[in-house]
Amino acid sequence: MCPVDAIELGPIPEIAQNILDDSNPKLFIDHEKCCYCMLCVIVCPTDAFHENIEPEGQISLDEFPSIGKFYLIDMDKCIEDKNNEICKLCLSVRDRNAIKEYFQIEKDCPTKCFHIKSPIQGEVIIKKNMLHKCDPQGCKACVNICPTESFFIPERAEDVMKYGKIACNEDDCFYCGACVNSCPDDLIIINRKEIEIKDPKKKGNYPWIQGWINNIKDILRRRLIEGKEQIEIPIIEEEIKKVKEKVEEEIPQLSKKDREKLAELNSKIQEFLKSSKIRYWIKDKKIDKIIQELKKFLK
Repeated sequence: MCPVDAIELGPIPEIAQNILDDSNPKLFIDHEKCCYCMLCVIVCPTDAFHENIEPEGQISLDEFPSIGKFYLIDMDKCIEDKNNEICKLCLSVRDRNAIKEYFQIEKDCPTKCFHIKSPIQGEVIIKKNMLHKCDPQGCKACVNICPTESFFIPERAEDVMKYGKIACNEDDCFYCGACVNSCPDDLIIINRKEIEIKDPKKKGNYPWIQGWINNIKDILRRRLIEGKEQIEIPIIEEEIKKVKEKVEEEIPQLSKKDREKLAELNSKIQEFLKSSKIRYWIKDKKIDKIIQELKKFLK
């Protein structure tokens, strides 16, 4: 999201799995690059960034565009009772992004007037054909890092059949992208389709506005390039199926040697899918190159 790449993330998969100590920073801001556009402050759904401008008062967040709020309040029902702890919490966090507090407020709001709502619309894509690499019990990076607790490990048999090893409840998802950064095997894609952008509260001809908006909209343009369909490789699967069927036709009765041959074929295919080159081709949907390489690989 940073327009000048001033924010460097720490080893997010390790951080999400709680296997690093506090001596390793979760993120680093390069102040030689930072242009203080405040985009990180306004966009972060967990309020991790705080502006600290010197000289104080020279720039205000009211002069910047913003994205819509991560909540919706029915003001006709809202009582703003300053003696009620939840009402006091609500009043104190409305102006900043505080997802965990929002969940508590929605749960315990005395008039049920507070509801979580994302200003970002999109979809979560889990690469089903790569899920053999996922180890949800040993990893849990996406589950641990999700600020809205949208990711979960299916437990019921029917859910496992429907979702696979890992799943996301998009009713609660804010499409922040933390899961994408946390996954050690690059199995998750976030496609953002629409973002609610609001004009600055303080009107003025500020030089940074257009650049700010262009950078926000860039994530929508990326979605158009990537496409929105699920990442699947049916053509490659068909090719593998043909090869397997050919082998099975040649060996109507499976001897020990035949089973070893099939096991060898399966190992080759798994090894083929581990190649970085093949993964890039899958992502870019270069099907002809993949099939050509697969034929050479299986010779």
